Amino acid sequence: MKFCSFVSEGQKSYGFETSDGQIADLRLVLGAKAPATLADFMEEVVSGDISLDSLMAEDFSQDYKKDPALLTMLAPIPRPGKIMGVAINNQIFQALSHRPSATPAFFFSAATALTGQNQPIVLRKEFGITNPEPELAVIIGKGGKNIKEEDALDHVFGYSVINDVTSHGLKAEDSIEIIVPEGSDFEARYEKSMGWREIRDADHARRMYLTYHARSKGCDTFAPMGPWLVTADEISDPNNLTVRSYQNEEPTFVDSTANLTFSVEKVIAHASRYCTLETGDIIHCGTAAKPAENSSFASLGHWDLNESNGAKVSIEIEGLGTLVNPVVVED
Repeated sequence: MKFCSFVSEGQKSYGFETSDGQIADLRLVLGAKAPATLADFMEEVVSGDISLDSLMAEDFSQDYKKDPALLTMLAPIPRPGKIMGVAINNQIFQALSHRPSATPAFFFSAATALTGQNQPIVLRKEFGITNPEPELAVIIGKGGKNIKEEDALDHVFGYSVINDVTSHGLKAEDSIEIIVPEGSDFEARYEKSMGWREIRDADHARRMYLTYHARSKGCDTFAPMGPWLVTADEISDPNNLTVRSYQNEEPTFVDSTANLTFSVEKVIAHASRYCTLETGDIIHCGTAAKPAENSSFASLGHWDLNESNGAKVSIEIEGLGTLVNPVVVED
């Protein structure tokens, strides 16, 4: 099934795509018993209180259906408890790393960064180089802690397309270099945690570099998502999905989730060791980073949305649909 969240005639709701390409409005279908949001609906599906098979078997009258062209689309899960992203989770990046990652490295993003299909990515010139990052999003169904890798996919309700927009200008502003005074015991105190660095000289040994990603990845509209939440039963292998991105009609990057360093199962299991996963949580799994043949962009860092005012960014993932968002650059 393909679920979505939307605004219709000023009212927020959610539903699923019917066989005729319309949207069955589940708040109308379920009436007074309808959960408030799609995430709440998912909780009742996970608990067994609502049957997806029964919903699929119903023949809804036109009174319960919406024309998708008349809807304002939201991110499928507009206000998740958590949005976790995996940094540098592509073999292209790992090959360039001084110390390839042994486990997934996570960052968090704000729920207010989410936006939906055909909604603008809004940025300002002061953000500097700002690039899109095409990624697979996993939406948790059954929550859990310390989930085993072999059980991880049992905790997935579905998948979606997400764009992890990143401002390198804001990242630079929020990066800090600390230089410890000579004669301090810095090296001895931090040897175990910082020993992986390549120390070039005694001066470099006293330096620490810290980067904080709250603004660079968490600004409003920096996490377009959708248009669908596709249930897990429709995706046979999330670790082998083709990912394509476009600026307007031009192919920019063509990659596959098969090229992610850490599998979806590994990512879920590792995250659950430290954060209890809950229904509706979103984990996006790593960036599709292989340039398309004859692409104008040699790397994602060359695809600067700050130079693309008015363009449309599209991300297509096999089986999940195509997420489209226009770019708006404000002064």
